[in-house]
Amino acid sequence: MLRSWQDVVTKWRDVPQDWPVADPDDPATVSSVQVSGLYRGRAALLDGRLDEAWREFDAAATDAQPKAEVGLGDVYLARNQWRLAARHYQRALELEPGNLLARLGLNQVRVCAGDAAGAVTALEDLHAARPDDRVVRYYLASAWCSAAEQCRSRTDDDVLVIASEKQLRYCERAARRIAELDVADRELSFGANRLMAEVTAGRRWLWAPEGIAVSLLILTMAFGLTAVVAGGAMASPALVVGGALVGGALLVGIVLRCRRQVWRVRADALADRIDHTGW
Repeated sequence: MLRSWQDVVTKWRDVPQDWPVADPDDPATVSSVQVSGLYRGRAALLDGRLDEAWREFDAAATDAQPKAEVGLGDVYLARNQWRLAARHYQRALELEPGNLLARLGLNQVRVCAGDAAGAVTALEDLHAARPDDRVVRYYLASAWCSAAEQCRSRTDDDVLVIASEKQLRYCERAARRIAELDVADRELSFGANRLMAEVTAGRRWLWAPEGIAVSLLILTMAFGLTAVVAGGAMASPALVVGGALVGGALLVGIVLRCRRQVWRVRADALADRIDHTGW
């Protein structure tokens, strides 16, 4: 899903536009009707007046105006009709190959369709070609945020859970990348910090079950020490070596069996409630 309504309209607000300087109501202005329709459609879209925005953009689209096609796509995207939105973005690109508004819109469609990771890849390429474009940087950070959400599993009450090492690594990568992009967006910055905190906490090790693990460790150490002492008292190097080897092997087995990372313990505890639709 889109991170917020802001993702739909940011490009209209922040991407430089080649709007005519002349008064759009001036009959002398070239394509005056078209220009005024784009102005009104943009204003309505930014205000969330979707029906009005659709009417204005639809009228302007009759003149094969790529911005109007993007506007129609954005209206459909705001209504979660992303297949219809994609058609208009594609139409805009046919009219104007390389149109940035349309390219950003298509990547929003990919996020809505559950392919935020694909949007990340496409936007990383776009960011590499336009490293100083703050709008592209914003959309890239937002796509990383959505990808980190889509990669995780969910419980039956819609709580996100890191349920695999792959998910843990991807979430860490997403949090670091959002921080690197340094966009002026509190929600994204807060989300990246919270995600990194979850990853850091998830990587901590603990004994599970703690009581049994500690008891086994004590017994293993006692066994090893007893064998070594007995071997020494009996002047039996074989008993000393054997006791040390067996004790060491038991200790390694206990560590492998009972020492687990927090994310895994939590995932196991919620196993019967997790919908494994993540990665």
